[in-house]
Amino acid sequence: MNSARSARDDGAYARVHQGGDAVARYIRKLDNRIDVLRHNEELSILGRWLRGRVFDCTIGVGRFVGRLPGVSSYDGMDLSAEFVDFVSQQYPQVRAKVADLTAGIPERDGRFDAVLCLRSLSAIGQVNRILREMLRVARPGGIVVVDYGRRARPRARVRGEHVAIDSEDFDGAIAESGAEVAARYRVDAVLTRAKVRLRIFRFLNGRLGWLVPDWALMLAERCLSPLLWQRQIVVLRKPQPPQ
Repeated sequence: MNSARSARDDGAYARVHQGGDAVARYIRKLDNRIDVLRHNEELSILGRWLRGRVFDCTIGVGRFVGRLPGVSSYDGMDLSAEFVDFVSQQYPQVRAKVADLTAGIPERDGRFDAVLCLRSLSAIGQVNRILREMLRVARPGGIVVVDYGRRARPRARVRGEHVAIDSEDFDGAIAESGAEVAARYRVDAVLTRAKVRLRIFRFLNGRLGWLVPDWALMLAERCLSPLLWQRQIVVLRKPQPPQ
């Protein structure tokens, strides 16, 4: 991706998550049965790995704050001042700041036990650089959690903006980072397909949706994810220094 294309796409992605109603838009986006199940699945995965001091590179509305029992402190950043203001008001214990992830993480080396970036890296771009930064602020032996989609969409439309989605060499960036892949989770098989098919989505969220219980949806999701996954969540471990 050339620099002009990257700058245009980064600006488009930033505009999607800014403005006076950014928080309300984001909360509405997650306020449905399908996204609640996706969120709970992410919580289940993160709960297996995140411990101690955690830094969230795109904290959003703080949907993981207080939901991970092994976490002792949860700090973060976001490009959206609206998101950071919301998190600071809702969770005074969180140290959140406005910052541009593509310009680096304004934290010292090795400060955190775990660093994460979910549902953002696909559109932000500059995967190699961001992975290096995330690993830099993780302690030796610490955990970095990122996600990326299976299929590139060079000109996806998000709220009327053209944004390049999942268009970089994600596995190549991981290999270049030098981090160990501790785990991969394939997700978004059934749930995202249900979300984009309007009739199915309305049925599952409507008064007859109980006919397909949550456990059945999640059973289908987990059984079919090895074949039909659309996004992978990857857990990386930062190398220990040589003895």
